[in-house]
Amino acid sequence: MIPSENSGAPRRVLIIDDERNVRQFLNEALEAEGYSVRSSGTARAGLSLAQSIHPDIVLLDQNLPDARGLDILPELRRVPSNPAIVVITAYAAYPQAVHAIKEGAAHYLAKPFEFSDLLHALEHVGRGAGAAEGGLAEIVGETPAMVELRQRIARVARSPVDTVLVGGESGTGKELIARAVHALSARSGRRFLAVNCAALSESLLLSELFGHERGAFTDAKERKVGVFEAAQGGTLLLDEIGEMGTQAQAALLRTLEQRTVTRVGSVEEIPVDVRVVAATNRPLHEAVAEGRFRADLFHRLNVVRVQAPPLRERERDVLPLANHFSRRTAARFGEPVREVSPAAARAMLRYGWPGNVRELRNAVEHAYVVGTGPDVEADDLPPEVTAPAPAAGSAPASEPLGFQDAKRAAIGSFERQYLENLMIRSGGNLSRAAREAGVIRQVLQRLLKRNGLDRDDFVF
Repeated sequence: MIPSENSGAPRRVLIIDDERNVRQFLNEALEAEGYSVRSSGTARAGLSLAQSIHPDIVLLDQNLPDARGLDILPELRRVPSNPAIVVITAYAAYPQAVHAIKEGAAHYLAKPFEFSDLLHALEHVGRGAGAAEGGLAEIVGETPAMVELRQRIARVARSPVDTVLVGGESGTGKELIARAVHALSARSGRRFLAVNCAALSESLLLSELFGHERGAFTDAKERKVGVFEAAQGGTLLLDEIGEMGTQAQAALLRTLEQRTVTRVGSVEEIPVDVRVVAATNRPLHEAVAEGRFRADLFHRLNVVRVQAPPLRERERDVLPLANHFSRRTAARFGEPVREVSPAAARAMLRYGWPGNVRELRNAVEHAYVVGTGPDVEADDLPPEVTAPAPAAGSAPASEPLGFQDAKRAAIGSFERQYLENLMIRSGGNLSRAAREAGVIRQVLQRLLKRNGLDRDDFVF
């Protein structure tokens, strides 16, 4: 596998490994394969070299004398050449692999590895430029549901299954999941294509999926290759699969069973090798029960299921997501990153996010457009996010409270609001919060418990 000068394949490789014999062997072996290779034995020197030579690929050892490989991975990703990073380590641990890829690594190798495995990895990341960006790094959140989701995505991606069903409410990130499945799979060097089944009429959808021959219908002036053919060897996302018509369902089932497509207006069967990820925001089994979706197609698609949890079920992820979107928005707008103010954080934590992650992303972008200060303030958020929620312990207006009851309700509301502000400012650090409040930790813990608050909700 010698990368030619005109192939577009990455040629500049930087090795950061503290074992001199490993560096020497990889230098010589990779140069023999046509790569331009530089190496370093420490994290600090490796970072400096990366800024100087702008490598296409970095082979990054996990254990370095002055830092862990994963600690410098974010800085390596900011190098202008946006190198693909292959993490190598003597410790073969699946959680480390998941964490490395979540942090932006494109591939993971455990020592000892065969040189052929390394060449395969280099070819893999060379073809799949941008795979890490569309991988687990985009699946943000540390709640148990999100940890499990990332683990499931990684397992599914590396499995041989050719159909995956992704469920979840609108805005939960089903396309991100599909892209991550593609990016972490052996298919990542090939194309990822997506079709919204609800956006096209059935006749247009058939043409989009399977292609058509010239003259197949009135407007078919040229032959068209369908997305199944175009995604050969890669991954095809069929979004809103539940909206697909019965004729298209029958044609899709035939393709999945026979692994061939027939263009509209043709009888020729064309072999295809494509992984299909079908996404739906409605329970398909209900559509089957109602006679709107074929049971045999549902069972063919439902080989492996991945479910995206709604944001309201993972409140602890709201603030990490908001900060993630703030960094992304700042980079896109060419502005400094804005921190989420305590008041804005409090509003975000109180809001139910019916539009899920997409709505949160849009709210942060809204804040960048309308806000003028250095931070994301509550007033910068959309009005529905900051609409006041009913005070804890308050009663409906039709049931007026007596003085003592109203006093207790007001004190309870103030106390909860104070504690929320306190914990947001301290980032969930109980000792720091207790010092600021002038109480001991045990008292603060009792106050948090009394108000139904968990310190983990404020760790971000």
